[in-house]
Amino acid sequence: MSASKKLIPKRRFKQFSGNWNITTLGKIAEIVRGASPRPIQDQKWFDKKSDIGWLRISDVTEQEGRIYYLEQRLSVAGQEKTRVLYEPHLLLSIAATVGKPVINYIKTGVHDGFLIFLNPKFHREFLFQYLDMFKLQWQKYGQPGSQVNLNSDIVKNHNIELPNSDEQTQIGGFFKKLDNLINTQQKKLEKAKTLKSAYLTEMFPNEGELKPRLRFSGFCEDWTSNKLGNVTIWSKGANLAKDVLNSEDNGHPVIHYADLYKFSPVIDNVIHWSESNEGNIIPTNSLLFPMSDVTPRGLARTTTITKKNVKAGSDTLIATISDEINAEYLSYQINANHKKIFPLVTGTTVKHISANSLSTLFITLTDIIEQDKISTFFNLLEKHINLEQKKLDKLKNIKQAYLNEMFV
Repeated sequence: MSASKKLIPKRRFKQFSGNWNITTLGKIAEIVRGASPRPIQDQKWFDKKSDIGWLRISDVTEQEGRIYYLEQRLSVAGQEKTRVLYEPHLLLSIAATVGKPVINYIKTGVHDGFLIFLNPKFHREFLFQYLDMFKLQWQKYGQPGSQVNLNSDIVKNHNIELPNSDEQTQIGGFFKKLDNLINTQQKKLEKAKTLKSAYLTEMFPNEGELKPRLRFSGFCEDWTSNKLGNVTIWSKGANLAKDVLNSEDNGHPVIHYADLYKFSPVIDNVIHWSESNEGNIIPTNSLLFPMSDVTPRGLARTTTITKKNVKAGSDTLIATISDEINAEYLSYQINANHKKIFPLVTGTTVKHISANSLSTLFITLTDIIEQDKISTFFNLLEKHINLEQKKLDKLKNIKQAYLNEMFV
């Protein structure tokens, strides 16, 4: 491929043609570092009544690099110890979340963990998208096991291919619209998750209580309390080879303990198949628990699988539930109160949990008809969340595809 062809993107707006130009970031902006008052914990640097925000590394991840609000505010004394921006600028994080571009849309002082692009000779949104696409590659400036050293000289000397100003404007505007769509979809997903969380809190009794605050009409009786061990028969998965065949035509469907960390309280399908004839089929109406992880939080979960004739791999506990109890209902309840599992976990470096300890877990039970209604309700919520997640993933994939084709 010729050098000239390398400077032409695969996809571009019809009105543009010709090569992009190679330059460095230091030639298209004055790049300076932010500054921080010290010691940063001193409250004299802050004033809640101030209209000058204080931009920290943590704000970047929370707002996806587009800063519209800052909780901390700088006092007059604090403003004298930093660089204050009164208009939107492009910034680049050089500490913690290294290489993440930022745009401040409000007046703010800038922490010394950021570089500021002053006097820009570029379209801000275009370079924001370019830097966001490039962010993982800044890691090459760190030694294995050490923190990345991304200083201003490295950034200034970084080569970049640029189209003319009009094309930069078109590209930047196009991706800003895509980001707005992604942000809107992200909010829909978060709203659906928040709704589910709220219902989980309301539709199962609080600790020490036997009635939920919210329930379907026609049900008013107290729930009963019991131990998980009194309503289950325990077994374990087999040591099945993880020979991922990716086709149920070639083997038995299998779920491994590591898969339990990825899925929701109810699994509709599996992603592995094994040719091994070892192990037994997971009985219907069963809960699955992972037996080991590096954190207690990793073990504080359970799931049930609706697909039939599935085998469980090693390090998986199987709790087959009494027929008077809906396993899906119980899975939602246990996951909603997952912190109750923390005291049952043992181990130091690697954490473990056993059938004996899980048997002591208290659960609350209601009439099987109400259980069925509750599980059906949460299954519908879960499907709605999965649908919103798929829409978000699709938008992100579309953006990534366009980034790959519209930049050189």
